[in-house]
Order: sequence, then structure tokens, then C-alpha cells
Amino acid sequence: MVTDRDVQELVAGVLEIDVADVGIDKSFYVDLEMDSLHKAEFIVALERACGAEFAPADAARMDSVGDVMRLLHDRHRVT
Repeated sequence: MVTDRDVQELVAGVLEIDVADVGIDKSFYVDLEMDSLHKAEFIVALERACGAEFAPADAARMDSVGDVMRLLHDRHRVT
């Protein structure tokens, strides 16, 4: 099971920023300046962390930690 803190840490690790800068509703692209390569790296790390694969359409919907958590909640992969 993955928590919002786990997702924040994954994002921070990929972007090499402080986890405190990764707010729940901050846009990966606008606020955190994530590019497509970072996004791909993040998706791979997330898949490993929660033991699931994400379709490209699911990955495209992920633009914040909140979006990721909603998707994971829908798939019953959060605590």
C-alpha cells in the first residue's frame, strides 16, 4: 500500500527536490516543472512501489499527488 507521503517522496526523488516542496495539489508540470522524462521515471517508480502497471491514459491523468492518490484509491492500493 502506498501513502500520499510515499508519492511525495517519489516525486521529490525523481525531481531531486525537497519533499516539503511537493504539495498534495501542486501541479507536476506547472508548479514543480516536471518534464516528460521525469514523468516516465516517476511512473516506473510508482509502479514498483505499488505493484501495479498504469495505462498511458492513467499516467496522463496524473498531474499532482492528489491525482495519483485518487487513482490509487480507485484501484484500492492506498491505506
